[in-house]
Amino acid sequence: MRVFPRFELFFLAFYTSLIVLVGVLVFFMTGSGETLILAALLLAFYLALALGKPLRRRRAARAQLPGEWREFLQAQSPFYRGLEDKGRAGFERDVRLFLAETRIAGTGGAPVSWQSRLLVAAGAAIMLHGRPDQEPPLRDGVTVYPGRAFDRNYRAGQGNIAGQAPAGGPLLVAEKSLHEGFADGHDGTNVIIHELAHYFDHEARKGGLKIVGASGVEMDWREAIAGEYRTHDFAASALDPYAAQNEAEFFACASEVFFERPGHLAAIHPGLFSLLVEFYGQDPRTTIMKGDR
Repeated sequence: MRVFPRFELFFLAFYTSLIVLVGVLVFFMTGSGETLILAALLLAFYLALALGKPLRRRRAARAQLPGEWREFLQAQSPFYRGLEDKGRAGFERDVRLFLAETRIAGTGGAPVSWQSRLLVAAGAAIMLHGRPDQEPPLRDGVTVYPGRAFDRNYRAGQGNIAGQAPAGGPLLVAEKSLHEGFADGHDGTNVIIHELAHYFDHEARKGGLKIVGASGVEMDWREAIAGEYRTHDFAASALDPYAAQNEAEFFACASEVFFERPGHLAAIHPGLFSLLVEFYGQDPRTTIMKGDR
């Protein structure tokens, strides 16, 4: 994540220039000094609104993670432990930016523990580590349910749904399952990575992402993941059986294994692994291995 996303800087510069240009043109057309005053007031009003988010992100980027938070990440995340100093600083910055920008709340707006908030942010930071220009696709935030699961009627403590990524609305995750996903960093199961992967997949499909497949030929992301899904040997798969449901679940399950058991995935499904390296812009094998030393 960037402190100032490029697309936001573009619109800030564009609208600032537009207001100034229109004000100057109207002044030369009318000769009225009041025009310049009105343009200046409009520009000040716009900048007061537009600069709120960049300044908030700048403060978050400059802040420091509390020592307790670092210790928690050290204990919970092999990925974080395996990062060099520069990578770790970037990871921590992404965590701070994520928390500054993303609403994370319990059901009914209840507060969520800092540990749970930190794990949600860590999941996003892991997946964005190789994609510095990408923003987390969570415009509606995250809702954390108490317990290990909820049911289809969204009743906490019932059913077997650990997480959900609805097309419209916040990402849903059960708190105990969230923590269990990090408790064993090598079991290939992490619910926040799974659900975030759905949003990344959706964004890639909607945006018509082009990606270089194992053959070295550029293709549409939709075609690339569909091809891997069609040819995947589910009888001898390193993925959870749930991956066979459809292409979206296939990618989400593959992302879990990619970030938790990358060496295993690369050995058994090299084509799929290469595709995920291209998609996420990173190879987590060396990071995970370093984190386990």
